[in-house]
Amino acid sequence: MHAPLKQRILELSHPLTIGFDPDVSHLHPFLTRQFNSTPIELFLVKWYQSVIQNILPAAHSIKLQSAFFEQFGPRGMTALQDIILDSKRRRLHVILDAKRGDISTTMAAYGKTVFDLYQADSVTILPWMGTDSLKALLPWLKQGKGVYIVWLSSNQSGRALQMKLCDDQKPMAQHLFESFYALAREENVTNQIGWVLGATDIPLDLLKKLPPDDHAFLLPGIGAQGAEFNAATSELRKKYPASLFPISRGILKPTATDVINKWDDYSSLVGIRWLEFIRLSTAPK
Repeated sequence: MHAPLKQRILELSHPLTIGFDPDVSHLHPFLTRQFNSTPIELFLVKWYQSVIQNILPAAHSIKLQSAFFEQFGPRGMTALQDIILDSKRRRLHVILDAKRGDISTTMAAYGKTVFDLYQADSVTILPWMGTDSLKALLPWLKQGKGVYIVWLSSNQSGRALQMKLCDDQKPMAQHLFESFYALAREENVTNQIGWVLGATDIPLDLLKKLPPDDHAFLLPGIGAQGAEFNAATSELRKKYPASLFPISRGILKPTATDVINKWDDYSSLVGIRWLEFIRLSTAPK
């Protein structure tokens, strides 16, 4: 993945990316009051600003889940665009977690939306329409943009399908990786692609079968989905230092017992939790 992003990861010495997934269900009472009393586009931007307020000096990237903006229609998408532009001004690498995946003409339209309109640096894509979903984005990749291909997801039903053995006894996931990697190598964009790999189950044996390269992984699942930083995550980080672990609910959603009376209280709590996740991610295993 992008050399500038890898350099920032190495500079800050941690693999965490801010996961700003503004799910408005089960909010803390303080956030509920703000949500109910503020125009949605202003609420989303203020929430984002409060998240990054105390963690920006120790952050290199942010992952924005587009569905949580799209649910609010045009006002939510206006907030998303404002947040992306602000994040880029703050030197954060912006990953738009949109999980797009379609035939070439449709993917080209998605590319225009994600990269030209919203100005994201990277986007997540679904690979089940074949390499057409990557081919259509090649013009942007050759300009320095990036994609993360949803390879091995963190949900059980998805992982069961992805690891299903083919006639040659290779899992479907291995065939998928090989086909997309071959296209990327042919087009000289291997440095612009990464792979979504659920941190809930890291298949080290399968990783050893991948083509030798400095692959970049995006590993959701730490915290709310039950994954932890352990020997497997430590081994993966050492071998693939451009990899990222999004932290979303672990910092965004305080418990109902947390005392929060103003936005600064919320920002302070986010900052404390962010530093704790950095400690956990970098502690010897």
